[in-house]
Amino acid sequence: MTIPELLEKSVRQAPDLPMIIFEKEEVTYRQMLERSCLVAGNLKAQGIQPGDKIALMMGNCLEYLYCFMGCGRIGALLVPINPALSFEEFAYIIQNSEARFLIIMAQFRPVLPRLFEALPNLEKVFILGESCEHSSSFSELLQPVETPDIVTTEASDAALIYTSGTTGKPKGVILTHGNYAWDTLSLLRSNRITSRDRFLCVLPLFHVNAQVVSILTPTLCNATIILVGGTFTPYTILPLIEQHKITIMSAVPTIYGLMTRLPKAETTDVSSIRFFVSGAAPMPEAIYEAVQRVFKKPLIMGYGLSEATCASAVADHEDPIRWNSVGPALRYTSIRIVDKKGHDVPVGEVGEVLISGPTVMKGYYRNPEATAEVLQNGWLRTGDLGHFDAEGYLYIVDRVKDMIIRGGLNIYTAQVEQIIARMAAVEEVAVIGVDEPTWGQEVLAVVQVKSGDTLTEKAVIDFCKENLAAFKCPRYVRFVDQLPKTAIGKVRKHELIDQFGNVALRKK
Repeated sequence: MTIPELLEKSVRQAPDLPMIIFEKEEVTYRQMLERSCLVAGNLKAQGIQPGDKIALMMGNCLEYLYCFMGCGRIGALLVPINPALSFEEFAYIIQNSEARFLIIMAQFRPVLPRLFEALPNLEKVFILGESCEHSSSFSELLQPVETPDIVTTEASDAALIYTSGTTGKPKGVILTHGNYAWDTLSLLRSNRITSRDRFLCVLPLFHVNAQVVSILTPTLCNATIILVGGTFTPYTILPLIEQHKITIMSAVPTIYGLMTRLPKAETTDVSSIRFFVSGAAPMPEAIYEAVQRVFKKPLIMGYGLSEATCASAVADHEDPIRWNSVGPALRYTSIRIVDKKGHDVPVGEVGEVLISGPTVMKGYYRNPEATAEVLQNGWLRTGDLGHFDAEGYLYIVDRVKDMIIRGGLNIYTAQVEQIIARMAAVEEVAVIGVDEPTWGQEVLAVVQVKSGDTLTEKAVIDFCKENLAAFKCPRYVRFVDQLPKTAIGKVRKHELIDQFGNVALRKK
């Protein structure tokens, strides 16, 4: 199944059910198909052919979904771009992806001359709103046109998803229509989602989490999606849950933490919620407990990465909740835990997580060296460290690159972060390893303190000494106003290493 075929299937089942509610507009399944076909037909009339790339740089909006659902009909690949990126960052993605067309929000109108100067191969720009000297209006793509046939198959490329670049230049992950379809089907069956569900999509549509969990999965079963615009704040979420009787919401831990502290958190009616889903970043125990205390609804964790489309393991909301587990492997996905030599490790032992199955990417676009590093013998090397319990539940403990080795002993940064996050004054924390000539590495904690609270380096270290083995305790603590993050909520640890990495050496 391809993305446009998935939509057509849903239209045959329930054409007049509401598919998307965005602000004050409601779009049925039939209307979504009609408008996505118009976009596809007009792009084809403009010269787009199978294999061409179309970059999207927009916040959450209906036009985004018309492109997402329609471009696959004509074999075009979407290149979703975070609109919050700097000029240099998004220009790199457009150039690297070889995108022919770009579709953007009106706020980017002032940079168009500079963009065409920097990217001579960019042929055309469509802009939301009125056209200007360097662009055409997106409304041109919604004019009457002959509906194009679907030319794609499961094996056809659907999108280039550029990684967040937490370790350097972003890489373009090649995902096929089959990758999307299999991940969607797996998620649909894992938690028994039906047409009666109502999804709240708060995550950005340029990210695969939103595309698969909050858009394609409900689409496949004719559920209704309430799409939240790109300028939302946590204050808007609770009223939407109450107003639209939301049953399922997927977000990152930071959003859940903010929701629990809102003035009306405990009085808002969230009785319609079946379960919350969290992913993209580790879940602090304090946030998990706050969600249980305030909302009294299941909060399940999932695990995945763009290189495996979206989700590879997800907990079941009806199973006994293991708050720090991301659940068992999804149907159609195989997961192994291996040592440095590639041998499977016993249950409970930590090793690198490998993934195999129909959701694994084709590779990195125009980067065979990086592809060869992670795709080996039919398995995707994730770079994540984890272990299974006796019942097959997966636990993620760290990134291979984040693990600290102090005097030959392994220290998992996620474990130290979980401990520090228990402190009442801590908003968020990130732990990194810093070079140190005696032990090789030392532990440094970077702490963001809650507004109005105070905290000292000694208090953090003393708390860790009470709850951790001595060799795992931070040697250094630094405080920041805000941790640097990607748009999806992952801490940019390489920036912290750049800022604080020489602290131990400077003390010598």
